[in-house]
Amino acid sequence: MAKQIIYWGEFRSVAGTLYRVEILSDDKSYTAQRVYFPYDTPIEIEWNEVDKLEPVQGACLTLSLVSKADRQFIDLYSIEVGKVRIDVYREGKLYWSGMLDPELYEEPYSQKKDYDVSFSFSDFAPLDRKKWNKTGICSIQEVIDTCLSESGINYTELVKYISTSIPETKEPIDLATLNVLCENFYDEEGEAMTMREVLDETLRPFALRMVQKGGKIYLYDLNAIYSDMIAEEVYWDSTDAQLGVDEVYNNVKVTFSPYADAELINGELEHDEMLPDADTYSFSVEHPSYGMYNPTIAGFSIAVGEQEGQPLKLSNGAQFFRIDSVYSGNDEAGVIWACKQYVGRPNGDQFIGQTYFPRVFNQSSGACESKPIITTKTAFIRTVTYQSGRFNRSKYQLRINLDVLFDVRYNPFESASGTNEGGNWENLQDWCNFGYIPVMLYLKDADGNILYHYKNREIMESNHYVHDTNNSRWVAGAGQWGDMFLAYYDSGNRKSASGFGGWQTNKMMCGYYREGLPKNWGIMEDGEYIDAPPVSGYLELQIGSGVHQFDYKREVKDIYSKARWLMYKNPTIRIVNGNGKDIDVEDVEDKAWVNIAAKEDLEIGTIIGTHPDGVCPSARGLIMQGYTPVDGFCRPTDAEGDKLPARRLEHLLIGTVYSQYATRHNTLSGTVRVLPDMKVLTDASTSGKYVLLSEVQDLMQDTSEILMSEFTADCYDGIEYE
Repeated sequence: MAKQIIYWGEFRSVAGTLYRVEILSDDKSYTAQRVYFPYDTPIEIEWNEVDKLEPVQGACLTLSLVSKADRQFIDLYSIEVGKVRIDVYREGKLYWSGMLDPELYEEPYSQKKDYDVSFSFSDFAPLDRKKWNKTGICSIQEVIDTCLSESGINYTELVKYISTSIPETKEPIDLATLNVLCENFYDEEGEAMTMREVLDETLRPFALRMVQKGGKIYLYDLNAIYSDMIAEEVYWDSTDAQLGVDEVYNNVKVTFSPYADAELINGELEHDEMLPDADTYSFSVEHPSYGMYNPTIAGFSIAVGEQEGQPLKLSNGAQFFRIDSVYSGNDEAGVIWACKQYVGRPNGDQFIGQTYFPRVFNQSSGACESKPIITTKTAFIRTVTYQSGRFNRSKYQLRINLDVLFDVRYNPFESASGTNEGGNWENLQDWCNFGYIPVMLYLKDADGNILYHYKNREIMESNHYVHDTNNSRWVAGAGQWGDMFLAYYDSGNRKSASGFGGWQTNKMMCGYYREGLPKNWGIMEDGEYIDAPPVSGYLELQIGSGVHQFDYKREVKDIYSKARWLMYKNPTIRIVNGNGKDIDVEDVEDKAWVNIAAKEDLEIGTIIGTHPDGVCPSARGLIMQGYTPVDGFCRPTDAEGDKLPARRLEHLLIGTVYSQYATRHNTLSGTVRVLPDMKVLTDASTSGKYVLLSEVQDLMQDTSEILMSEFTADCYDGIEYE
């Protein structure tokens, strides 16, 4: 929303510099009013002290105004960040911009007029109050632009001084060509980082710094400005100058957290959060006698309905359920497709769920007529190279799990008996030795277009269990329902036991095979194990309606007319190793000596970066070009632009630390003539180049109180890694 000016004013400094102040608001009902300033210090801008490696150097502006009437400016108070902005102009050019701190307001109460009121404005501090809100692939430039936009400040341009490049070119990296995964900015519970945290952690591994100065946003690294920025000599304006020294460190440790989670897709629903206001249907432990509801002992109750904000999207009549256990089952939540029976409610008997179990397959041809009823959220996965063949796979696989309750019993959580469909339970065990649930596993691009689908139908239709590229593979395009199934059977007794009844988890896909199964299948956890997709993209799992089944003689019996329940819960996809175990990718630590004689250590943590041991498909913190992780970066090491061989970004960061903190670097502090622009500084009495660590500008007096530190170009000679 465009802001309009509500207050404005002008003053001249003691040196005759003209400053104009504009206060802007979202409120369109104001008529712009002129304001007046106290003579002594109308504006002070403070850049807080930060060290040479801190990514963002924010500033705070203190504005003093004369209130000509009682509580003239009380309307500027608000608890909403971003409503009011200040733009300061110096000789007609934008000089500084920031947002009003909305919760700070104080003025004299005993005076009615002509008293001073102070306001605080910040440039990057508003980012601490805003959460990151994007997902998917973003370029680093998009991350920066998003944060700057959310800050709300006004600036004329983003000026870059970057020395980091990729090995193929000597040109500085184009941040628009480097990508990160936005899911990296959320924790395991889905809580987003603040915009300020995202900005800091995006710049940190590149040793980049950001500051607002002279109406511009500067993005730079020390190595670049040392050689590329014209130095300016400071003019001391007082006798308070002090000489000091900057920190020297003993060693440095850079810890990169790649955030590689074994879990890609998790469709688990929280029981206590599901359907809080829905009516519940009651089930007794055993079937009521005489076909009527006659409560005996309470077994469980179930609530059925729709609810927004869940990790699963439902369609074609599926609904969420919540089961509250009394003497039967457990407290749990999931998705219900069919429930065929009368159950008790406080105001009488009701019929719930689907009224029938449709035959969703043409059994004679095997063609699937299913339709999607559950769709998971998407999850990014990166390409891995793999070899074909079930027992000759690469380092990583996907394990797909889905819990299904397909049952004929009135109470599916109690043993079958004469009062709990004992006869139909025997039919289930005899008729459903091999069961299959239709699913579709897609790999999509960032725009949602289907790149690949997985197909394992040939295994189900075969007389064996073998998984190879002929019958279990990724296929280009969208495919069709019936291309993929999850299998349900009793691993120890496929002759006279069913894979259904109560909650069951799918096993490895197996066709009509009556001999022994591989021993490793009994060691590995249940689930369908498949190769990772051939290209990077976004996984999405869809679950279709209905059940496909046949008995030990491969005959299809009509279990549908006898079935009472079809429910689903906990669809998951996990990345596992060759033994079926969850991956465990540890943080990467790089350590090096800086100055062995020094006392203090320096530790730096990063959440985006490069990895030394290849790539984990689920690592969220890797810097990419397209979808491919970047192996290494370069920096110039001399005036001719010659470069080191490509190194991991963390090693370049260590090189910057080593260059700035291995030897003594002078610091100078005191009052100087105002520094209106971002500059590399020099001093007539000392050698070397300096960068500002802190600054306080008094615009009326045209002075800056500064602390600046000597710095040097990156040097990598002599670094000893531990």
